[in-house]
Amino acid sequence: MNITRVTAAVLKKGDRYLIAQRKKGAHLEFMWEFPGGKIEVGESPEECLARELKEEFEIEVSIGSFIHESLFDYGHKQI
Repeated sequence: MNITRVTAAVLKKGDRYLIAQRKKGAHLEFMWEFPGGKIEVGESPEECLARELKEEFEIEVSIGSFIHESLFDYGHKQI
């Protein structure tokens, strides 16, 4: 089974975190998640994260340190 590589941002200001709600009609619609997305071919995780935040929220960010890696198995795919 192929693994889809993704990134997610943990953005914190004070005691608040930025999370996003998935759109209606999307896989896992209306669920909450940290913003991010799929890493494209030839793209680093950091480049992906900066691109996704620009596309989704129109913000430019400086990528900080790596926090954690995990693998999730949906049964039909892994991320």
